[in-house]
Amino acid sequence: MKNLIAKIGMFSFGLVLIIISCETQNETFDQFTKDGETIYIGTPDTVIVVPLGVDQSRFYVTVNADPKISKGKILDLDKNAVHEFNVDRSSLVDNTLQFDLNLDEGDYSYKVVLEDDNGNSSIQKEVTFRVYGEKYQATLLSRSVTQARATSENVTLQFSDPLDGLISSILSYEDADGAMQQMDLPNNVSEVVIDSYKLGGLIGVSGSYKPTENAIEEFQSNSLESNFPSSFALDYNLISALKLPFDATDGCYGSTYERLTNGATGEFWHSCEGDTDNADKYPFVMSFDLGVTAQLRGFRLDERSGCCGDRSPAAYQIWATNDLGQGDTADIDAGPIADWETDAAAKGWVKLLDVTNNANPTFEVEIPEVATHYRYVRVVAISSIGGGTTANFDEFTFAASSIE
Repeated sequence: MKNLIAKIGMFSFGLVLIIISCETQNETFDQFTKDGETIYIGTPDTVIVVPLGVDQSRFYVTVNADPKISKGKILDLDKNAVHEFNVDRSSLVDNTLQFDLNLDEGDYSYKVVLEDDNGNSSIQKEVTFRVYGEKYQATLLSRSVTQARATSENVTLQFSDPLDGLISSILSYEDADGAMQQMDLPNNVSEVVIDSYKLGGLIGVSGSYKPTENAIEEFQSNSLESNFPSSFALDYNLISALKLPFDATDGCYGSTYERLTNGATGEFWHSCEGDTDNADKYPFVMSFDLGVTAQLRGFRLDERSGCCGDRSPAAYQIWATNDLGQGDTADIDAGPIADWETDAAAKGWVKLLDVTNNANPTFEVEIPEVATHYRYVRVVAISSIGGGTTANFDEFTFAASSIE
């Protein structure tokens, strides 16, 4: 009898526990269903954001097959709606819709959520991206003109190598009539020859960049501007040596005047040593027929390749004339340089340039503009950079702004 009472007691206690447990579970379930069951619709399969242009981005949102999806939102980190859009499946391509947003330059982290007409929404899809604008554009560099070699017929421009990300470049330049022209400058082109150009005219180079491979629009760098040379090199083939009385000779060690005006460095002219008549020690004079009557604007001397830069002139002069019939000038070694200058001026020679402190073994100097065109020119070498009397250099180049 006692065992039966005990069993009934245990059963009653277990039944109470079950009832209490069920009530607790119902209370917990009610907490989550008091506002009704939450219904989720399909989450965006893919969200991609690509740079479009300055302060612009393009969104690609791929929606799944859930037929209830009718619209969507772009939310910022504070859950504010940045953009809202409709989902019209009849206009989708591969279940993907696209739209463009204008945003300030910077880095963004947005969430994309899809919705149905009853206010049900999808789980949020997060996407991070960067918007490119004027700050990025200001960092873009154009290719520069590294060298410009001008003749009376054309000019050859050389350009720096393209930087990473550069797609292509546009070269703008002022032609002989002063009109601006444009031409493509592909990345694999480092040299361009222009037949019609204006001396001193404008040159501009701008480049196109893409900040990422999938960027839609190209960003333009600021135009890097420079100018054509204000003069052009006279044709070496037209220049010949006059070798007037008391001029320097062809020199020694295989030297010739032709080496000085053959357009190629590496074949030097060298004065002779000792006290012989052809020693050609500083000071000395060299005279040339330019082959044309030119408005001289520049002179260049190239030092001997790999040797003896201190033998280039520190003090030198450039003289010119159109009349060789007024008599021979004096021997420059016969007295002070000033006496030779006086005699040269009396014989119709005009001093165009007088340099006294050159320290560069290879140098290029501008001759002040004069209205007269000249056919004959003299280089008067007075002293060397190193102070010695031996002369040694490779090449002379004469430049002009026009020829007759």
